[in-house]
Amino acid sequence: MKTLITRADDCASSRAANQAIARAAQAGFVKNISVMAVCPFVEEAAGLLAHKDELCFGLHIALNSEWDVMRWGPLTNAPSLTDARGCFYQDPAQFAEHPPRLDEVMAEIEAQYARLAGAGFHLSYAECHMLPERYLPGLQQRLAQWIREKGLLDFGFYMDRVLPHMDEVAVTPGLFEKVLSGLGDGQYCYVAHPALYSQEMLQTGNALCSGEEIARHRAADAAFMADPRTLEICRAQGVETIRLDEAVPGEYRVFGPGPMLQ
Repeated sequence: MKTLITRADDCASSRAANQAIARAAQAGFVKNISVMAVCPFVEEAAGLLAHKDELCFGLHIALNSEWDVMRWGPLTNAPSLTDARGCFYQDPAQFAEHPPRLDEVMAEIEAQYARLAGAGFHLSYAECHMLPERYLPGLQQRLAQWIREKGLLDFGFYMDRVLPHMDEVAVTPGLFEKVLSGLGDGQYCYVAHPALYSQEMLQTGNALCSGEEIARHRAADAAFMADPRTLEICRAQGVETIRLDEAVPGEYRVFGPGPMLQ
């Protein structure tokens, strides 16, 4: 048996993301949605999605804000987490030079959880945007304890086997079917960042990747995840898309330092 944990990231970060993720969920391919509490469109996301019991929602913990123009900052008073503009640092690698206080970090995570719960999301899991735990000694342990105390699932235990060529299947015709046909039995994870191509998405981008590149790639993710043929390919290849609360935990995956564009 082959199963695929399908996750859409960065919900609530933009209207373009909200609309694309809602379409992907309606198509039936996406079963897990990671929501950002610090971004402007949480209530809109909740109105579109929070009532859908067939979906599994997670807190996409944000401690960094990677784009040059579209920025966000903490919900709490957390000066050790912010740059001169009052926004999160763009790259978690900057924490090596500007280490935040872990107590401020955990208070911010608690506030992000509370905002999503207050908006109507029933949260089942948690994980971090841009994986700042790679650069913050002690955060992984504190976060793991907090996740257990909240009764949530830790997505790190479900990333031990990601779908091969995960970042390419949406932009390479025929690749998804080829990848699925070559899989052995077992559980895999697929994560993407769908968003409609729009002026809003063109405001993303930084020195590593332009807003045009980001907008086009996320639009490709959106089209792929909302295309009914994507789910049909899964069924034809004997692959079942599943929620995280239906999945089997594996070994915790630890990521090393390195650039994270999304």
